Amino acid sequence: MKFIITLLLAVIVTAYSAAQGSIPVLLEDYAWGGDFEDRLMDVIELETDYSIISAGHSNSSKTGEVSEKSNGLSDFWILKMDRNKNIVFDHTLGSDTAEIFSTLLQTPDGGFLLAGSSAGGSNGNKTENSKGGFDFWIVKISKDGNILWDKTIGGAKNDFLNSAVLTVEDGFLLGGVSESNISGDKSDNSFGNEDYWLVKVDSSGNVVWDKTIGGDTTDILENIVVVNNEIFVSGSSASDSSGLKSSDSYGGFDFWILKLNSKGNLLDQWIYGGVEDDFCEGIRKHTLKKTFWVAGTTLSKATGNKISTGYGNADFWVFMINDLGDKSIDKTFGSSQPDICKDMEVSPEGAVIIAGFSSGSDGNKSSGTNGGEDYWIIKVDTLGSKFWDVNYGGTDNDSLQAIFIKCDRGILVGGHSLSGISGDRTHYNRGMNDYWVLKLDIPTRPNFKVANVCTGVPLKFLDESDVWPDTWKWDFDDEFSANNTSNDQHPFHTYSEPGVYNVKMTIKEGCQKDTSLIRSITVYENTVLGNLELGQSFSVCEGTVFQLENQENAPSVVTYNWSSGDSTAAIEKSALGVYTVTMSDRNCSVVDSIEVGDCPTLFIPNTFTPNKDALNDVFFVEGFGIVEFELLVFNRWGQLIFKSNDINHGWDGTLNGRNVQIDVYVYKVWY
Repeated sequence: MKFIITLLLAVIVTAYSAAQGSIPVLLEDYAWGGDFEDRLMDVIELETDYSIISAGHSNSSKTGEVSEKSNGLSDFWILKMDRNKNIVFDHTLGSDTAEIFSTLLQTPDGGFLLAGSSAGGSNGNKTENSKGGFDFWIVKISKDGNILWDKTIGGAKNDFLNSAVLTVEDGFLLGGVSESNISGDKSDNSFGNEDYWLVKVDSSGNVVWDKTIGGDTTDILENIVVVNNEIFVSGSSASDSSGLKSSDSYGGFDFWILKLNSKGNLLDQWIYGGVEDDFCEGIRKHTLKKTFWVAGTTLSKATGNKISTGYGNADFWVFMINDLGDKSIDKTFGSSQPDICKDMEVSPEGAVIIAGFSSGSDGNKSSGTNGGEDYWIIKVDTLGSKFWDVNYGGTDNDSLQAIFIKCDRGILVGGHSLSGISGDRTHYNRGMNDYWVLKLDIPTRPNFKVANVCTGVPLKFLDESDVWPDTWKWDFDDEFSANNTSNDQHPFHTYSEPGVYNVKMTIKEGCQKDTSLIRSITVYENTVLGNLELGQSFSVCEGTVFQLENQENAPSVVTYNWSSGDSTAAIEKSALGVYTVTMSDRNCSVVDSIEVGDCPTLFIPNTFTPNKDALNDVFFVEGFGIVEFELLVFNRWGQLIFKSNDINHGWDGTLNGRNVQIDVYVYKVWY
């Protein structure tokens, strides 16, 4: 058989995986607060003007950056800072008792939803009475911070909101934990002490439906994700199989994840944990796969269905599941001291960033500690390995509560801090805990490998940027080509003329400015391309001497390297087999192969009986060493009645589907 001529394909070979991003760099930190407790619970950055919105709850009143008077024991406190570090507004929202903030959402109209819990009645900024104990309390404000409406949602006992997400109809899904039976807005009785409670509200905050899901003891909903019109709910459960819970606890609290339809009806459920307590903080959709990252805090070692071991009495635990609940990656990160996971986000390439606070400096924590509790952030790559971990803090306790991936791929980190100016904190303490926000940069480092190449040989450019680009633009600096540019991540380009070319790659990440890199490559004149041809493969009888040589007009200065070890242009051999030769000039090479097979042997019968008795029914030509073949059968008048180019396809004694008469027929075989 004839082997295809193989030209050199210039490909830069590297071990490649999705870019994971650089190690974060702390750009600056911000602190705001009054003279008492100010605890940040959520933080975001707006793509429209790059302002930072921080929200939590506060006991302070008209001191420091808290410009408004407190309404009661604690209030929602929201603050907006522009890109020039000026405070645009801050507002204290609450009643004469206690409000606990949980979640901040930007709404499609540019405003915000503030979501948490309140024990207050109709006073202060609160327009509706308590339904009993703590209730869900949501407040819609404009982009300028003005209150548009507020809603109190609850039953007769305590109901604490922990999560809120937007729906496709511009409404909201609210989730938390409820002690209430049927009362107020609650349409189902409790299954135990505390249950998951999920509430769907429209864009004005009116209840559309609610669902109570739980077992016989305590079940705490922490997080909601909506994917393809299905609702995934995560939290922690101490219940055994009872109520709507289908599995016993592995021991203490376990992660309990539910899959619901768009009406909140239960479709599936899964538990994950060891024999000690395990508290789920969140679930996030993988950006590139049909899987989910799940994270929280574990006190368990490798027991139950937890396979990674622990490091102390509380560690970060992160794993991946598919939409059937099957767990794959399972990793524990921690030190000998308590490490508490509080939030998570998935980066554009599908890695997960988990964050919380830690006071340890051993185990598999590599970033040390500054004193007391510090912010601790870990990036786990797409294969489940720790890519980096960083620690930020002052000399006192600093408790991270939220992270946010900005449009420029940097990270906002928020929480509350007791520290003064020390360690990574550059601002004095206002009172007790202050809001403390860090802005982390993920440096843009565009990179691609280069290699010299010969004219006429396709060269693949491999982007190895340590970032998460959205777009690529390549300029190959090739004035001789009509295809001088490409928007592919890993493009091919073929140069037709020798010379030095300055190749430019420009990448863009989110809202960052374009970043470019230029590298030079040398393109050599290719004198051997198209000048090597060994001809068709052939057969000879064993022991016959044959000659192999290049049948093209080769350049005068080339070298030959045969698979037989010879280095001349022509060789004489008698051994059968495959021969390969590489012909090279100073910089370029081409390769060709040829197969020399054994001389063919044929067996041709002189009669056959096509009577369908399965014995000698078909006229076959049999042989050995046949590469190409043709069989022609003629009747006595020279008319062609059968043709085959397949040695395995013989004549069955028919013409146009009808048996021919018994007679003498002439055949011709070509091979």
